[in-house]
Amino acid sequence: MITNATKEQLNQALKTINKRYDGNVEFNRFDIVSKNRIAFTLRVKHSHGKGSRYGQSGLMGMGTKRHLISACWHVHGYYFEALLAVNPDAFVKTHGRTMDKNGGNWIDWNIGSMVHPVSYSSACDCSEWRID
Repeated sequence: MITNATKEQLNQALKTINKRYDGNVEFNRFDIVSKNRIAFTLRVKHSHGKGSRYGQSGLMGMGTKRHLISACWHVHGYYFEALLAVNPDAFVKTHGRTMDKNGGNWIDWNIGSMVHPVSYSSACDCSEWRID
């Protein structure tokens, strides 16, 4: 959920990150909740293109890695950076945390299990941040 940002600012941030991801990122869901709040999700157009992520089961050794249309952790991190560059007064609430101009972005978490932990940042092919 984004607060204090306009639809135009969100689209501008998307345009900015698509330079890095070859135009593969788009909004999956985009709902204007109120005058100053927008709920959205990011996805990729092509699951084998830049910015896609893998499903957890293949990463935990339970089958093959399956490409998803979900945008990876890096796409979200760069998107939030781009949005805050466009509008430093915006703030994001997601996964129980808040991101704003003072920080909160680039926090990783386990998307696997306790037995087979998988960090969100390692569930893709983004080599500049790959954590194994």
